[in-house]
Amino acid sequence: MNHEERLRHIEAGDCPHAILLAGAPESDWTHFARRAAARFLLHTDDVSRLEGCPFYLEVSDYAIDPMRDVLRLLNAEAFERGRRCIVLLNAHKMTQLVQNVLLKTLEEPPADTLLLLTGVESGMLPTILSRCMILRDETEPWEAIAKRLRENGVDASTAEQCARRSDGVYGRAEQMAANDALTFRRGAIACMETYCKGTRPLPEAAALCTRSEADEDGDGKKRTRVSPELVDGFFDVWLELLSDALKLQIGWQELDNTDCKPLVKNLAERFTTAQIQGMINTLLDGKRQLTYRATASMTLDWVLCKLP
Repeated sequence: MNHEERLRHIEAGDCPHAILLAGAPESDWTHFARRAAARFLLHTDDVSRLEGCPFYLEVSDYAIDPMRDVLRLLNAEAFERGRRCIVLLNAHKMTQLVQNVLLKTLEEPPADTLLLLTGVESGMLPTILSRCMILRDETEPWEAIAKRLRENGVDASTAEQCARRSDGVYGRAEQMAANDALTFRRGAIACMETYCKGTRPLPEAAALCTRSEADEDGDGKKRTRVSPELVDGFFDVWLELLSDALKLQIGWQELDNTDCKPLVKNLAERFTTAQIQGMINTLLDGKRQLTYRATASMTLDWVLCKLP
């Protein structure tokens, strides 16, 4: 079933009350969720009409009290009965406590209500997943993605590298090919090279993952902090390299990180299979801690210090 067919079913109300649009944040599920909400509530593809719509709510702040307020409002009797829709962006960022709060609403949904969740399945509780219809990204062969990138002005070498690493999602490959993303990846690779020489790149990694942003008090001043999003991206780069090292150890010569073959070879020779798998598990633990809103700088230091 293609997107248009799905939208027609949603518009007609011929759909479950909760749908998880599962995929990487770089996928187009966010736009699809808004289109689905516009179809469900307003019978239009014009998502701009959702602005100011009293029956639509888009949520990305998953602190416990605001989330309780949202669900309390959803479950309250409306002055006028009718369809309502809530879009929960990057729902995998909810803590277990917040997901358990959401669970009761999924178990006993209000009538004529549609909940659309976007996010990564690995970050969701099994009880949440069991109560949602799950739609997953449609993937493409990496060769097709590389061709599309080249047609959009990306050089051939970068296009192939990003396409191979995209897991078949064009939007993800497109973001990987952006200049800022390429620069960040080079920095993360340099940190791995430092680590392979026997030095833990704590200051280098912290500097790479530090972001300057406006202070919350609105005085226009800038402050710097280690960004959870950048730390998560840093872990992703290292996970890709370690995954390729495992492939090399079992004789698989077709690697995703085609520009890092010497580094991947060094990892495969320096560490045993068990050590590499342990490193992967540690990085995944770090990503889970970030999902539960752990402090980014402490999580980064914890992971780098725990590695062998």
